[in-house]
Amino acid sequence: MNHTLKWLVALACFSVAVAFGDPPTGKYKRIVDDLAQVQNSFPAYASVFSIGQNDDGTEIYALRVSATPQRMDGAKIGHLMVGTHHGNESHAPLFVVRFINHLVKRFSTDALWKDGLADHEWTFIPVLNISGYNSSSRYEKGVDPNRDYPGPCNPNPGGKLQSIRTLMSFLSQRQFSGAVTVHGYIGTMTYPWGVDTDTVETLDHNLFAQITAKAAEFNGYRHGTHTDIVYPATGTFEDFSYWKYGMWALLLELKSGSNQDLDDSVLAIESYYSQLAATPSTHFDFLGKCLRARSIDLQLD
Repeated sequence: MNHTLKWLVALACFSVAVAFGDPPTGKYKRIVDDLAQVQNSFPAYASVFSIGQNDDGTEIYALRVSATPQRMDGAKIGHLMVGTHHGNESHAPLFVVRFINHLVKRFSTDALWKDGLADHEWTFIPVLNISGYNSSSRYEKGVDPNRDYPGPCNPNPGGKLQSIRTLMSFLSQRQFSGAVTVHGYIGTMTYPWGVDTDTVETLDHNLFAQITAKAAEFNGYRHGTHTDIVYPATGTFEDFSYWKYGMWALLLELKSGSNQDLDDSVLAIESYYSQLAATPSTHFDFLGKCLRARSIDLQLD
């Protein structure tokens, strides 16, 4: 059986296995095909699955990378990466796929045991805002997905979008230590708090600062709290996941999306994950006072 035929058979099996809702279309289909390609090339370490559907009934596909990828294993150290909250940030899913390929190649070498990768489980969601990505729009159903989460200064319950409710439900299914979301294009790595508060530093601030400083040696990005480095924003994934679960949450703002930028940032984020504790923080209480926004939310993140 030639390589092309093998790929077609694998893709057909993938479609039968995971296509419960409407099939992927447009640019999103190409990203899903990339996930299927990884699964086909590294079946021992990579498995495509759906975390659920969005408001359009489209499956939100993810890739699990671990030594036992066919099932979720909560006993392993969990890490998460989510791309494309904003559909106009077109390099976000490309970064996620590039990071996946970098990781699975490490899994296929002696590093699996030498570096303790066998004890880890990564979940990658390259495109969360599917309709926005296909139409190059920041928004999904007129809503900014990265303002749709509950949080310490958000008076709204969040979850207007089914995609956000689906992701929040998925987050409750296992413990995640590290979480990275991918955006563009500022050239920063930021962490909680991102809300407008009189106390922007969390109890983990010094550790966040230490970890991101080392990671930034690879891509030269500015780093710090989102409020200090970019601007305050309410309802973001990073504040929610840290505030709710203690995840070591980072917002990666790609600088240009060039090949060099992507490659350097792959190494930076690899460094970030490698420095994290095996478990989430236990010091994630919000101790500040919520303030009125001091600056306009420019909606870049």
